[in-house]
Amino acid sequence: MGHSFGGITAVLATVKEPRFRCAVALDAWMFPLDNALYPEVSKPVLFINTEKFQTPESVAKMKRLSSRNSQTKIITILGSVHQSQTDFTFLTGKFVNRIFSTRGSLDPYKCLDINSRAALGCLQRHLSTAQ
Repeated sequence: MGHSFGGITAVLATVKEPRFRCAVALDAWMFPLDNALYPEVSKPVLFINTEKFQTPESVAKMKRLSSRNSQTKIITILGSVHQSQTDFTFLTGKFVNRIFSTRGSLDPYKCLDINSRAALGCLQRHLSTAQ
């Protein structure tokens, strides 16, 4: 599991390390993923995106991966920004938020809850010891 550049790193980890059975990518920055590696990403990935960060090109790259694996999912949390998936959003006050837009319109605790539930659901589904 990783955020931003760490999100695509988590996806690549499933390619490089056979013990990883899935990945959760929080607002993954997709551009470092080389086109030649797409066929090698065969394990499920959950992409949890924020509303204000992703570009159409980045989402197209995610869709390219999801078209290769029916268990790969893409969700977008409306009212969230890139920092919504980190603890930084809780450290900034209203003044800093107004200047740097560190919070979206969605309550940061609600956003954290959505992120946590989605990630946990993915991990439970793909890491179950019954498999």
